[in-house]
Amino acid sequence: MLTSIILVTYNKLDYTKQCIESIRQRTDSDRYELIAVDNGSTDGTPEWLAEQRDVRLIANAGNAGFPRACNQGLAAAAGDLLMLLNNDTVVTVSWLEGLTTALLSAPNVGAVGPVTNAASYVTSIPVPYATMDEMEEFAEAHNHTDPAKWEERLKLIGFCLLMKREAYEQVGGLDEQFGIGNFEDDDICLRMRLAGYKLLLCKDTFIHHYGSVSFGEDRTLFQEVLTENTELFKQKWSFDPAIATTIRLDLLDVVRGQTASGEALRILEVGCGCGGTLLALKHRCPEAELFGAERNEQARAVAEATGFKVYSSGRPDDWEAIGDGTLDGILIGEAHAYTTVPAQLTRMIRKLRPGGWIVSGFMNAKFYRYANRLADGESLNDKPWLTSEKAGAMLAAAGVTELRITHAVEPDADRDEAGLERAVARIGPGADRLVLKAAYFLLHGHRMAAPAMARERSEGAGVPERALSGEHAQAMPAGAGHASEGPPQLAGLKEQNDVSFTGERLVVNSDVKSQFRDVYDEHMVRYEAAAAYVPGLHVLDAACGAGYGSRMLHDAGAASVTGVDIDHDAVELAQRDYGKPGIMFLQGDVLRLPFAGNTFDAVVSFETIEHVESGAAWIREAARVLRPGGLFIVSTPNRAVTNASNYFEEQPFNPHHRFEYKASELIGDLLPSFTLEALYGQNWIDDSQFAAMRWLRQTNGMAPDREERLRIGQTGSELLPFHAFRSGEPMYIVAVCRKRIGGVGG
Repeated sequence: MLTSIILVTYNKLDYTKQCIESIRQRTDSDRYELIAVDNGSTDGTPEWLAEQRDVRLIANAGNAGFPRACNQGLAAAAGDLLMLLNNDTVVTVSWLEGLTTALLSAPNVGAVGPVTNAASYVTSIPVPYATMDEMEEFAEAHNHTDPAKWEERLKLIGFCLLMKREAYEQVGGLDEQFGIGNFEDDDICLRMRLAGYKLLLCKDTFIHHYGSVSFGEDRTLFQEVLTENTELFKQKWSFDPAIATTIRLDLLDVVRGQTASGEALRILEVGCGCGGTLLALKHRCPEAELFGAERNEQARAVAEATGFKVYSSGRPDDWEAIGDGTLDGILIGEAHAYTTVPAQLTRMIRKLRPGGWIVSGFMNAKFYRYANRLADGESLNDKPWLTSEKAGAMLAAAGVTELRITHAVEPDADRDEAGLERAVARIGPGADRLVLKAAYFLLHGHRMAAPAMARERSEGAGVPERALSGEHAQAMPAGAGHASEGPPQLAGLKEQNDVSFTGERLVVNSDVKSQFRDVYDEHMVRYEAAAAYVPGLHVLDAACGAGYGSRMLHDAGAASVTGVDIDHDAVELAQRDYGKPGIMFLQGDVLRLPFAGNTFDAVVSFETIEHVESGAAWIREAARVLRPGGLFIVSTPNRAVTNASNYFEEQPFNPHHRFEYKASELIGDLLPSFTLEALYGQNWIDDSQFAAMRWLRQTNGMAPDREERLRIGQTGSELLPFHAFRSGEPMYIVAVCRKRIGGVGG
């Protein structure tokens, strides 16, 4: 079978001589014809080629460009197999035999290429040689046919490309709009893929490549051509080749140990482009079932042509063949795209089996160039940049644990010394140069196993065992102390001494602790009581305010905590002071939460419901985002104490409240969606404490007040079960509920 070797030349005669001599020495003369197309060389190349009896010369008067010259040679070729070979290569022993064996191994293989010492797109391998004699020895040891070393690729590099004539004739020649060169090989390879042909990188065949000889020392020209042809490629294919055709080795390397076995893994790549990374996974895990998600129509078509199921949407609910808990792994290089839709990220994580892994990439907001732009007053709000802390919190809130980080250092960061030092000076002595030099970082973690609730989620389930203490839980454990002792604070809660307390949103600082101790204790007791319920759960802290409560719930053992508040400034301060991996703070309205249904194991909502337009609507929204059997802990002022003369529909005295509940009204709104596990009261009020009421009783001849009642009224912020309230009312109501299966909002 004849192979036509097309060699395009433009000056560099010494390289051309070395290349042709290697072909003569390492290839049987009856197996090939050699066609040289010269693009107007001025160094004697066409004259020398004309003297070679075994070379057919096509001499152009000027530089017609690499693609056009290749097409001239291909049009003149007589062989069944067609080889494009750069003149800055040195072929090696058995090179053509190895490539031909792979090309003819299956009818749908359209083109093959070798590995080398210097080329792009992961086609180069480490080499030990320093001289050409050593290169020959290395190649002789390396070049032994081994089908296990044939790797299917999205594209091959045109320095040495062997094609079947039928594949070439079906897709056509190189696209001559790419001028003197760059991307013409990408283009023809993608056209072959769309035509149904496979491309193989033959790792069992090595040739030497000097590399970039055509452009020589003129790197400026090379960069100009690269930029121009990149734009031409984008116009033709409607995607960026640097993004859509890349092989994400950074993602794959993170999970190398988990993708190297023969297991039948199920893996999804979100933003898979044309499928280059999926093909690398296929080579590593031949038994794996691979999926992609890609919104670019052209890129998706190429990926689907490789045989993968590729979804056109990044929304997990659109991946109809991928059920929850069925994936072993997810790769997502542009995870920052989900910053504004965290509910979609949560749904994505649910596609993983418990323990399944995710590798996610984020643009680093701490990268020195971004950080300097922020310091110059540029807003971050419309940018996809994230800190590793915020990205970690986002993943943790979605159910990812065991997070590990890898920073991708920008190659030219060290060359921009002034910019780097400016960022270091702004941050101070604690600046981490590795983080500053990374434009990108990866987070790798595993889906947390489904947390076991403390009790079965069924009607009538009691208070979790962790919450039982003392005399049969007469008070919730975390609130067992009296106000005089102060509640048992969780350690390490940072104070926000630069934030003022307005009366509506508690702020933890020394002034509040001293001047508003009763308010401080009331809030602390509620969160510490809720903390007894949340270990191992994914929790939503609705209307989180300053964020101290979210941090308390996290530190009590919650698997993740997502704090949502309508106040942007509060969210920013919360992230600043209480954010850490496992906690995420988002701006949002509790009546329109940005989460998918069944996202959380628990929702905590203290002193929120009285502020919204409709308490019943908020209860339904809380039920929507809770999983069946999920926990809802809600507190609100008791109108029987705070606005005793008001009806439900009348404006309370507090101008910030829309309405206030009595206990029976709150229970009435809860029951359609929830079963009530427990009802507690806080700050017991008995009108016998007031002198006027005692005088009135005495005037009417009623019995004197019992001392016991007065003693009960001194319990302070402690939470007491409702059955303990006799002849009195709590100022605050705290309800502990479970989401009904099939309830309203569920």
